[in-house]
Amino acid sequence: MMRSKYLVLSMPFLLTACLDSSDNQLDIITPEETVQVDTVPNVALTEIKTPQHTLYQPGQPISLDYSISSELLETQNIGVTFMAIPKDKVAQLETKDKPEGFNLGVHHIAQLESGTQSFTASLMFPNQQMPSGEYLIGAYVDSAKIIVDEANLDDNRSRGHADNDLVTYAQITMDASHYHDFVLDKATVGDGFAMFPDIGQRETESEGNPSQKHSDIIGHIDASKFGNTANAADVTAEIIIEDQAYTAHFWQEGKEHYAEKMRITFAQFEQSHYFPYDIAINGALLHKIQQAFDPNSSENTLDIRFTLHDTSEFDEADTSNNVFTLEVPYSLYKDTTPSDELLKKHNLPTNATASNRAARGTPTDEMGLTISQQTSDQFVLLDLFGNTYGDKSKVAVVPSFLSLIILKATDGGYAWASSGGGFDLYMFDDSVSLFSAGASGIADGANGTLSYSMGVSLLGKSLIAESDSVTALDESFKHDWSEEQKLFSTTFTIAIVPVSVSAGIKGEVGVGTELKYADQRFSIGGDILTASLDAYATAGIDLLIASGGIGIDFLIISETLSATAYTDISKAISDSEITYGIDVSNHMKAIEGELYLWVKYPGYEFCCSFPTKTATKTLYDTGALYNKTWQMLDYSDSFKF
Repeated sequence: MMRSKYLVLSMPFLLTACLDSSDNQLDIITPEETVQVDTVPNVALTEIKTPQHTLYQPGQPISLDYSISSELLETQNIGVTFMAIPKDKVAQLETKDKPEGFNLGVHHIAQLESGTQSFTASLMFPNQQMPSGEYLIGAYVDSAKIIVDEANLDDNRSRGHADNDLVTYAQITMDASHYHDFVLDKATVGDGFAMFPDIGQRETESEGNPSQKHSDIIGHIDASKFGNTANAADVTAEIIIEDQAYTAHFWQEGKEHYAEKMRITFAQFEQSHYFPYDIAINGALLHKIQQAFDPNSSENTLDIRFTLHDTSEFDEADTSNNVFTLEVPYSLYKDTTPSDELLKKHNLPTNATASNRAARGTPTDEMGLTISQQTSDQFVLLDLFGNTYGDKSKVAVVPSFLSLIILKATDGGYAWASSGGGFDLYMFDDSVSLFSAGASGIADGANGTLSYSMGVSLLGKSLIAESDSVTALDESFKHDWSEEQKLFSTTFTIAIVPVSVSAGIKGEVGVGTELKYADQRFSIGGDILTASLDAYATAGIDLLIASGGIGIDFLIISETLSATAYTDISKAISDSEITYGIDVSNHMKAIEGELYLWVKYPGYEFCCSFPTKTATKTLYDTGALYNKTWQMLDYSDSFKF
């Protein structure tokens, strides 16, 4: 058996021995020292892929897949700037101070990681004259120069075109003719469901535009527009019941009526916009909804199909993205009196202390309904309204109002009148109960007394809480609040810059109510709730290289709920009759104005650095669609028993 043996020697120097014939000395030769090079942090653009679709027009969006590589870097908030330049002028990227290119935008990288990372950038060709022809799209990584002491800046950019190396370029062709496209991005309904009156609560024969001013469905759509020639479009809505489509109608701001179309206008071509809507249905459509409702099912739904219509003289690039169909759960409300939980929400007393309690259901407070119910021994008149105005991920307000009269055939007569209102405010998917006020009185003819209650709360704190049982009453309640309150906070990223936003409300809220009781006649009246509230916000910049702030001219809500009600039980014993009256009106203007964030940060576009490059993010830019006054209730009669 043979075995190979290897001898491994490790020495700090190489010894070469040779025998000199003259002095028989050993010569020692020392090798040169090896220099070790330390790795320096670096980021490089490694590839931009040419998109499958290569023909574009000014104002058109484009998505690009690209890759970068990184060593020894964990930097956050890196910007990658993209530029399109005519293919025959690409050399200008290195030879000219101002190359003849077109900025396509900045892609944000939240966090660098070691090795190769791949991304998709959503960009936009500018709405300006771009000559037709072949273009190369190049990029520059870390366009704000956040990375310090980087090893090599040459590999941050697209490069190699002189040697026909186009790995770090995307090749496209530009067609300078007209382009525009509308996109219906999404649609929402209030808090996700709809309520309609049950059979017998409203007429079911009228066709065409509804004559009412009371909305049936409230929500908003988000839409985008690309290109700069056409800036306005029409929106229609169809409610689909059992595969049949029926026309819904939109409230027309400033015209005080409903119609089949809603006009929307885009202020900035590259942004998605928020458009609120207010829909009413006519009697014939209500009849279809009622007939399709299954009271034994928990899954009653209808579809609302929204469609954007291009009304310009030009052909739209793509009409397949102009339709959005939304499935909406719905139910019908029936005769009922309010639950104790709902009364508490409006600072109204519950019926727990009243004798001969009526059987009650539990209606939701996110709806609108009016009920008039009479039996041989009881009469109920209830108006309840509430809905979500706005987008809860940005700014929204949820007002809710209640007015109630209950009359009962008891010894001496029994009458209960109540009115109340409240606001819940949403910002950035967080909420707060802003303000609520309510007043109530129960007149009991058996003992000739009135049990009354008045409650007002602000941001969860009770401001007025008074109740008593009296034989006579003449009192006014007032409270006004006016200040700024920061209530919410969140962070948005604008271009590459994190922006911390603190927001809340400023304005005025008030209540003014009179309660009177004399000679067995009780009355309640006044502006139950008034409000004029604006959004209030401040912004802080989380990246030291940038400055910025928030631009805001934004009405959350302007509201006046006026209610007057009376009950007279003086003839309950002599004539078995109780007279009553109630008048409730509402003026509401909600969600109007502009709310946007802006930042200034350094930018790079191949040729030079820009110390004050500006980017904005618009949260809202809308007119007030919800701007109407309507009579919610106007009844006067007598209850005979």
